[in-house]
Amino acid sequence: MATYTPFSDKAVLVEFGKRIASSRLNCNWTQADLANKAGVSKSTVEHIEKGQSTQLLNMVKILRALGLLNQFLGAFPEQGPSPMELLAASRKQAASKRKRASKPRATNKAETVTYPAASSGTPTANIAAEPKAAWVWGEDK
Repeated sequence: MATYTPFSDKAVLVEFGKRIASSRLNCNWTQADLANKAGVSKSTVEHIEKGQSTQLLNMVKILRALGLLNQFLGAFPEQGPSPMELLAASRKQAASKRKRASKPRATNKAETVTYPAASSGTPTANIAAEPKAAWVWGEDK
C-alpha cells in the first residue's frame, strides 16, 4: 500500500541538500572544509547540496562530520521483539525450567565406593572399585 507524500523523490533530495548546506554554513565551513572533515571529495559535497543522488556511505560520513548522525538515526528507532518472538521466548523459558533435582553423575568408571570398616570402631575407608577385566576365551579351563 503506497503512502501519499507531498514531496517527490527529487524534491526530498533537494531539501536534504539545502539542510546539509545550512548546517555546514552554521559551522562556518566551506564545502572543501566539510569534504576534508568527512573524508569525501568536494564534488561529493557539491552534489549532495544540489540535491543530486549519492551513495549512502557518503551521506553517513557527512552527517557524522556535521554532528548530525545521531539525529538521523533517531528517525529510525530500534525495533523491539515482535509479539510472536516474545511468545516463543516465554514458551522456551517455561519449557527449560527444571522440574526436579537430580544427583550428580559419575564422570568415570572407577568410582569411589565407601565400605563400612570392621566392627573395630574405625572410620569408613574409601576403596576405589576396580573395573572387571575382560573375559578371554579359554581362560576358564
